[in-house]
Amino acid sequence: MRHTTTDSTRSSARALAKWLDHPYALPGVLALAFLLRVLFLVLADVNAPLTGDELAYQQIAENVLTGRGFFQDNNPFFPGQVLYAWQAPLYPLSLAVAYALFGNSLLVAKGMGIFISTATVYVTYDLARRVFAQTSPTEQDHVPARRIALVAAFLVALYPGFLTHAHLLLSETLFIFLVMLAFDFVARGLGQASARVGVWIFGAGTMWGLATLTRGITLYFTPLFALWIGWALWSGQQRIARALLPALLFAVATALVILPWTARNYSRFGQFVLLETKGGVNLWLGNSPYTPNEFIRNVWKVGVREPMLNTLPTDELERDRAAYALGLAYIRSEPFTFLSRMPAKFADFWGFERNLPDIAAATTRGTGWNSYSKIAADLFAMVVYVVIMLAGVAGLFLSPNDRWKGLLGGFVLYFLIVHLAIFGDGRFHLTLIPFFALYAGWMIIQSRRAAYTPARVGLTLVTALVLVSVWVREAWVAVQILARG
Repeated sequence: MRHTTTDSTRSSARALAKWLDHPYALPGVLALAFLLRVLFLVLADVNAPLTGDELAYQQIAENVLTGRGFFQDNNPFFPGQVLYAWQAPLYPLSLAVAYALFGNSLLVAKGMGIFISTATVYVTYDLARRVFAQTSPTEQDHVPARRIALVAAFLVALYPGFLTHAHLLLSETLFIFLVMLAFDFVARGLGQASARVGVWIFGAGTMWGLATLTRGITLYFTPLFALWIGWALWSGQQRIARALLPALLFAVATALVILPWTARNYSRFGQFVLLETKGGVNLWLGNSPYTPNEFIRNVWKVGVREPMLNTLPTDELERDRAAYALGLAYIRSEPFTFLSRMPAKFADFWGFERNLPDIAAATTRGTGWNSYSKIAADLFAMVVYVVIMLAGVAGLFLSPNDRWKGLLGGFVLYFLIVHLAIFGDGRFHLTLIPFFALYAGWMIIQSRRAAYTPARVGLTLVTALVLVSVWVREAWVAVQILARG
């Protein structure tokens, strides 16, 4: 019986290797990614009305397109108030450029998102191939690196959260693409002769600056990223001066990209505003006496947010600074509450992207799981998410330690810590899915080389159990809502 199972496993492994080594494997994955994203656009209805942040991005893009300037007055938090720097600028500016070139049509915006999301699949492949090739001891190990990269790209191509977001007018799709491209350019730079390293690293800094102009959360990781680049080059036998110069180039390129927007803000406000004016409000929403202690992501909901927002000034810039002051003052005065809320923020961050309690509540009103197709789609999305996360966690902990694991794992940790300090939501972890896909690919292809030491296996199991408890909690609350309804 054991031999039969072993033979079956070997046969499956050979079949997988044969498919991954096919010359058309990568084009096939990219074609699948594109077609799935188009299909989801059609299923969602090309003419579906915009909601939430989509309305804000669309209004700003149209204002820029018609020469009225960069502003919005349809923010749901502050309806009717003119806001000049609430949103990071790059995504609505990209929409405006697309409309200027191809016409002001939602199909243009949705098509742009589909192309960018498909390009992210290729960038994921390229990054994984270079990362695992650079960490391979021999040239023969570059074949598994290509296989790992294809598995990672396939997972990103298939990931339901990316399929549903690709056609939405939201900044995540562009942000994820630019973040992955910045890491990919660094990987390309480290694999080049010393004369060309600086060109790729400068390009990486440019992409990182553009990502920061899309969502400001990457800003504070910039010095850590630059230091890692210098350390990676120095540990690769580069002289200290040659190692530090690319690191400096990365930071300078990032700053140069952000500088024009900061100058625009100074011209508008007469005061220094580096990126946007929403950071203080977000900090206050997640750290106030009115913040809910469970499912803290509910701070977005009408009826929950008003007590927190009504205490703030009406001026955009004054509100941002007052909210920062109030949030920091609350953290200092209530450190125990701040820390005790972190498990709930952690659970919100790693929860399902379609929050089950919200869908269950909508179902009781007749608008949630009201068809078998919706239930099937949600189940598929949950299964794929769970598989990528559990395989990715295993790959991250059980793969050999190397410099890239330190960088990519460090970025995941940084991203999580920021949301633990503010608040989380299932949608916010989308940025990290490609990184877990990389290590899920490693685990699927290289599981025989995993370091199954007691410490690593224990850490993997504990992390997996924590994540499973998050998902079970969310499902249990949803079941209770349905039972009451």
